[in-house]
Amino acid sequence: MVKRIASLLMAFLLIIPSVVNAAITLPLYYGNRGEQVAELQTNLKTLGYYTSNIDGIYGYTTYLAVQKFQADNSLNPTGTLDLVTLNQLNKALANEPKILSFGMRHESVSELQNYLYALGYLSVQPTGYFGSLTQSAVMNFQRDYGLNVTGRADKTLFNKLFEVIDNKYRAYTDYQIYYVQKGDTLWSISQKFGVTVNDICNANNITTSTILSIGQALKIPKIVVPVKPYYPKYGEYLDWFTQAQYVFPVGTEATVIDYFTGKSFRIKRTIGSGHADVETLTAQDTAIMKEIFGGNWTWDVRPIILVVNGRRIAASMAGMPHAGLDAYPSGVNVYNRSGNYGYGPNYDYIKGNNMDGHFDIHFVNSLRHKDWQVDERHQAMIKISANR
Repeated sequence: MVKRIASLLMAFLLIIPSVVNAAITLPLYYGNRGEQVAELQTNLKTLGYYTSNIDGIYGYTTYLAVQKFQADNSLNPTGTLDLVTLNQLNKALANEPKILSFGMRHESVSELQNYLYALGYLSVQPTGYFGSLTQSAVMNFQRDYGLNVTGRADKTLFNKLFEVIDNKYRAYTDYQIYYVQKGDTLWSISQKFGVTVNDICNANNITTSTILSIGQALKIPKIVVPVKPYYPKYGEYLDWFTQAQYVFPVGTEATVIDYFTGKSFRIKRTIGSGHADVETLTAQDTAIMKEIFGGNWTWDVRPIILVVNGRRIAASMAGMPHAGLDAYPSGVNVYNRSGNYGYGPNYDYIKGNNMDGHFDIHFVNSLRHKDWQVDERHQAMIKISANR
């Protein structure tokens, strides 16, 4: 099944852009001016929400038009063009249907077929056309999972497809034996094998305070995370604690692709437990990241695709480096750490990249370090980059 999914994804990647490209790339607020505001007004006029002049000024008329669009699309009617609203605006401009049915031809049909094919309900690879085979596959799926058998694909059907996929493609654990060597600690062993200290402790019925002996045999868990079906311009929807942290362990390099601009840069995960703390590899990577956030460091968040060893994972990044200083050695206590973090350990491990400290990348169900709570802003961005 994994080979089947991999071959299908490669076929798609040859014909479908990897990201959504949009003229509007940043959130827009009341009072903003410029080309992106003019583009917003043009788009709203195309959809029938804006009737005034295209002046590039986010005034009251634009505010009301955004608010009306949000209300019509079951979004929080704030009047601000946040990224969730921008994503829905792009879908509306692409004439993305909310219900797929017989006779339609659309990219969304290909996405539906992709999931049905992966789950064994469709015997042919996706074509983008909703014909009799797709209709039968939808009806069989609806019948098997207690849904109304309509032969049409609405949000309820997609939600059930995602639920089935998430339950079917769970991580599982294999084990290997490792013999403790001189200088080993539970931490160093966990980093060597890309698992957590708690994973090793649970596998061996020991605690974090257990003293290791040279030659001691330890069971080392290997967390196997199957490739989850996803539509190639999006990313896999992976839970942080059971899946994503094992695909992206500490020390791993990866590529960040910004969902809205398509711009990319290289990073490395240097630390992090509740989520991934990462650093850019070079000064050029830092410059690209800052450009994505409009030229300023900010705690705003954006949807991204994280490419790790060929896998595309839906994720979210914040635009604020913090908790470190590039000019000082890593690990030592320093004053005035970036992001107003004050005195503490210098969490800056990659030097010369023009970034002080690290920044956050979140995944499904990951947690903030400050209070160990889920950050709903990040979760909303992840759903955009997974198209959920």
